[in-house]
Amino acid sequence: MQKSELKKFSLCEWITQYFLPNFYSNLNTNGYNDMFEFLNDFDQSSHNMSFFLTENCPSKLNISVIDDLAEDLQSNLKLCYKIESNLFYFEWILSLFEPLFYCLLTLFLLPSLVVFMLYASSFFLYITQHWSKLKNAYNAHDIWQASFKSISVFWETTSAIWHGHEIIGLENIPDTGPGLLVYYHAAMPIDYYYVHSKIILYKNRRMKVVADRFLFKVPGLASLLEAFEVTPGSLETCVNLLKKGSILSISPGGVREALFSDHNYEIIWGSRCGFAKVAQEAKAPIIPMFTENSREALRSLPFFRKFFRYIYEKTRLPLVPIYGVFPVKLRTYIGEPIPYDESRTPEELKQLTKERIEELINKHQRLPGSIFQGLLDRVRSKNYKKD
Repeated sequence: MQKSELKKFSLCEWITQYFLPNFYSNLNTNGYNDMFEFLNDFDQSSHNMSFFLTENCPSKLNISVIDDLAEDLQSNLKLCYKIESNLFYFEWILSLFEPLFYCLLTLFLLPSLVVFMLYASSFFLYITQHWSKLKNAYNAHDIWQASFKSISVFWETTSAIWHGHEIIGLENIPDTGPGLLVYYHAAMPIDYYYVHSKIILYKNRRMKVVADRFLFKVPGLASLLEAFEVTPGSLETCVNLLKKGSILSISPGGVREALFSDHNYEIIWGSRCGFAKVAQEAKAPIIPMFTENSREALRSLPFFRKFFRYIYEKTRLPLVPIYGVFPVKLRTYIGEPIPYDESRTPEELKQLTKERIEELINKHQRLPGSIFQGLLDRVRSKNYKKD
């Protein structure tokens, strides 16, 4: 009999059938269905078990040997039953929590899907980048530009299907000329990927992106960073980009805000006002942006925050686990531009920009945020808060 065919208390059954085959084969003959019934019958008396062994063992043994064997068999099999019972209880606990385990595993694996999509985009761009070298020979169109728009269609499609993404205030992005888009940074800025794609498709403009320096150390993303024109963002570089008439996007909170803000949507900028200095020096308008439910789509782990914050401040390593990619409703609000005013100081402009984004949060975001309510937003109409 194979192990998979064993009955109840398989460990004891296995021991008996392989070490006492005649004894095991005679269980049914003597009216026992399995070892469980047999031990129940002989639980209080080793003498009866001795008699049973005497009758069923292949050779006649000394009575004292039979008695010792009966006593050992009874005590050892009881021990096996205790072990088996504990294993059964452990298996029952595992089966009870198995759905929860897979649910939590899924929540922590879903963010890797976004990473996979980024790498898939990078892979596609790598191919087309080399393919574009042949465009003159084949008198083809601009393959690089076509591939970039194809990626934008991919993200636009993803946003529509998975998050029902809407963008309100797209007209506030200028058709020509400079602009500095300043936005709240979610745990993973998937909402920004959607906005970036829509601006390419519907405004026919490509934004430059200021990103944290650690992103440039991630292997395999070079082509994607090049395509999205991502820059580490020195003051001089950003000013020059705006003076050339580009749209530049930046999140002053950066990785710190992504990891350590929460469902209350606290803006964590600290003393950073470099973006305001850039806007003032380039004489460019600032465009505030916020996405409703952006922190319900993906969340950073709320436990051990002080520990992870300490590690981040010392090493700049973003070690906080991120989970989710919940299909909540995402609505991006692009506020009215803050025009250049030479009388403002960078600190005043920073504070004004922060207040504008906080206004968007207070007006459009349910506080504290709720994943469940964000899911319901997919099927109900938006009730806008009154000013």
